[in-house]
Amino acid sequence: MKSYLIRLVDYEQWANRAVIDALENVPTPPQRAIDLMGHILSAQQIWLARILGEVSYVAVWEDIPIAWMAETSDRNFDRLKRFLENETDDNLSRPIAYATTTGQPFANPLIDILTHMSHHAAYHRGQIVQLIRPQLTEAPKTDFILWARN
Repeated sequence: MKSYLIRLVDYEQWANRAVIDALENVPTPPQRAIDLMGHILSAQQIWLARILGEVSYVAVWEDIPIAWMAETSDRNFDRLKRFLENETDDNLSRPIAYATTTGQPFANPLIDILTHMSHHAAYHRGQIVQLIRPQLTEAPKTDFILWARN
């Protein structure tokens, strides 16, 4: 399972960078598209902090300039991948206790959190592509199967 999750994280980085690259090349990206990509990256940082038992100082809808998105994505990817590489398969089902942004306490298995992170980002990447598609000759294709074929 650990190797699958590492593959999923590798895919996530590839897909995020494809969308970020597209945002960098759109002449006038819609503010909503910028906000959504910032949200993806902020949510990753928040979940990483929860997983690692750290305090997060990032807002759920952090204002991240396009110029900072690639570096932020790279940093999130490096931290998450390094974490996973040091985990055992047995630890993937351990509960992670955390509080929501409204302070409500929860605990979910690590594997469920990692799955949520992937699905959450994919959902919002689709929204971003819809918003920027009219300004692109070719919209980024971020389907998992396209990444897996390479």
